[in-house]
Amino acid sequence: MQNTNNIQLAAVAVGKSILLRLPVLVILSVAWPGIGRAASQIMPSQHEIIPIPHPVTSLLRSKAVHRELGLSAVQIGEAEEAVAQIDLPLWRLRDLPAEKRNGDAASLIGQLRARLSELLSVRQLERLNQIVWQAQGIEAVLDPQVAARLNLSAQQISNIAALRDASYKKLTALQRNTQIRSESQRTIYVQQLQAEARQNILALLNSYQRQTLTALTGRPFDLSRVKSIACKAPEFEVDTWLNSAPVKLSELKGKVTVVHFYAFGCGNCIRTLPYYNDWLRHFDAESFRVVAIHRPETKQERDIEKVKDRAAKAGMEYPIAIDNNSKAWQAWANHIWPSIYLIDKDGYIRYWWYGELNWQGAESEKYLRDRIHQLIKEPDH
Repeated sequence: MQNTNNIQLAAVAVGKSILLRLPVLVILSVAWPGIGRAASQIMPSQHEIIPIPHPVTSLLRSKAVHRELGLSAVQIGEAEEAVAQIDLPLWRLRDLPAEKRNGDAASLIGQLRARLSELLSVRQLERLNQIVWQAQGIEAVLDPQVAARLNLSAQQISNIAALRDASYKKLTALQRNTQIRSESQRTIYVQQLQAEARQNILALLNSYQRQTLTALTGRPFDLSRVKSIACKAPEFEVDTWLNSAPVKLSELKGKVTVVHFYAFGCGNCIRTLPYYNDWLRHFDAESFRVVAIHRPETKQERDIEKVKDRAAKAGMEYPIAIDNNSKAWQAWANHIWPSIYLIDKDGYIRYWWYGELNWQGAESEKYLRDRIHQLIKEPDH
């Protein structure tokens, strides 16, 4: 089985693995065109990393942003529909390196950008740009449009990108440091790295550039009011189920759902299985569900009777999808055992985790349990 012990840092969707963000909305960088510029003209630069999930999937689904932009009911509906057309294909690119995903990601964002230019007024687009740039944090300076407005030199852009990359390496080391058992302490260290990175990057700008950057972001917007949303979770493309009739996520609306991919011969999966049963005991069945997807790696694991037997021994009484043809695996663009996805009451993917929970004493199980509790407490949409 694939060893997942060292990849948990890539785990939490819209979680805390992105370094140069503002602390309230976790995103990386996004290119938005100047008003009236054709979408086809906006291409990612060599230093840009298009974030996945993309911040606009959260911003354009936020009632607070709708109010801030003054959107009509018709604009809201059509903007959300435009987001829905690109967010799942975009999310499926999430684990590819930037050089492999940027082209397809830029095309999808260009599609959304073109639609928004038809739906929103110039004033609304300008304010949306400002909110996006605020959400980007200091890394907004690498947005091609912002860099042009700041009149950054090629050397400045190169130096800023180098600082960003160095900061990512520090964050990677921090996230992999198993000596840090407390998630609250890890968060403090992450915030310190963020502050250091912002200070170092701002130091590369002259006073005019710093003033221009402040002006570009406009009046402050409270990003804590924006829920971090990746995309609508794909439905299960599976015919065979254990412990249940076929499950549809659309039928679980109003419940927070954990979807986990596993294989019964995977040691990391075996050691993680008890936590799902603990969650089912901890949270009320009216508000919380667990669904497993068994995707085999070995020939032995394709035997449904063996899957059933191992599931019974593990006390897995919740629905299990048999994904022998990898349809669900591909629909979710999953590639690791175990993988855990948290779906909110409206069916949106909000967080995910790759790898064994509580590996070497880390508090990853507590982190996800707290996120489940948070999602259950959220008011219904």
